[in-house]
Amino acid sequence: MTWPLIDLRTTPHGGRSLFAFQPIAQGTKIFACEVPFAHVIYKDYRREVCAQCFAYAASTSRSIGDSRTWSIRSCRATAETVWFCTDECKVTWESGAIGPLIADVNALLGKAKIATRRNSARDGYDPILPNGPTAQITQDYIDKAWTDVEDLASSRTRLSAYCLTMNLEDMELEISRSVASAIVQRYVFDHRLASPVVSSIISALDPWTEALDLQSSELSNVSVRPYILAAHLRVYAFLCHSLPKHLRLYVPTARHILARDTGNAFGIWDGDSRDEMLGWGLWAGASYFNHSCCPNVKKTRVGRAMHFTTSRSVEIDEELCISYIDTDQTITQRRRDLEDSWFFKCRCQRCQSEELGEASPH
Repeated sequence: MTWPLIDLRTTPHGGRSLFAFQPIAQGTKIFACEVPFAHVIYKDYRREVCAQCFAYAASTSRSIGDSRTWSIRSCRATAETVWFCTDECKVTWESGAIGPLIADVNALLGKAKIATRRNSARDGYDPILPNGPTAQITQDYIDKAWTDVEDLASSRTRLSAYCLTMNLEDMELEISRSVASAIVQRYVFDHRLASPVVSSIISALDPWTEALDLQSSELSNVSVRPYILAAHLRVYAFLCHSLPKHLRLYVPTARHILARDTGNAFGIWDGDSRDEMLGWGLWAGASYFNHSCCPNVKKTRVGRAMHFTTSRSVEIDEELCISYIDTDQTITQRRRDLEDSWFFKCRCQRCQSEELGEASPH
């Protein structure tokens, strides 16, 4: 597949990646992902972040003197209250199918979380955890754990009994909200409740297929963070129990979303300063970009969209890369951050040069 400026190719080092199909000048917008496939704004920021464009009230107040909280809001009886920076954003949000449905779902999940907190077990025992030793994480071990929770969820009686004693943590609720937003997106797409929004300028795939095309990090993620498996299993059970029937049909896809979220999601930050992370989102098409510690592409969030612009001139057939981390750090810290969060050891041109320099005598 080719496009006017960029080409999607399979690489020996990083799966699929984007390359320059022809020379590209500095400052050229080469790529855009218009909407996140899944996203969540952290609870502590929801009154301060516009539900439509993700504008942050605290950042805006520095220049125009507004309060830290938006005053425009939508308060439908069945939905969670959401806030907006302008009436225009509110009208845009309310006229769509996805935003109001997500607000309805978030209200249900919030009430269900309160119920689990009220009835949670006191001894810390959680029967959803896999049995047996966890010293060696394998794909078979993970598959068995998912088979067990799927078996639990197949019985509404057992599932209800478990969820009424579940101690769902706050971050697990945020993960549940993110997964639920993807489920709503798929439901809306399948039932043609809204015109599909192409998530990127290079993909003709529907949003769900595009998300599934992303690389799974399930085994790597659980190997580095064994605790995340139990959290994902609880999220799955919680969604099976809490979502309305027409959306529960899609919960079996939750595992696929969770397996691709880590390593593919982007933080939703308060602006160029990146002082505060307001939540996170999965812009599927944006994950075509590999990492480099000397990137030639800059990523910028414009409202809900992710825009990608060349930060220097690029030659034909040159790989187009962004930076996943703070590149002002030492090679040791950069590689540690990348291995911890993205599960690979960086061997970009800069890292290889610095590695040789560190290894050679001065």
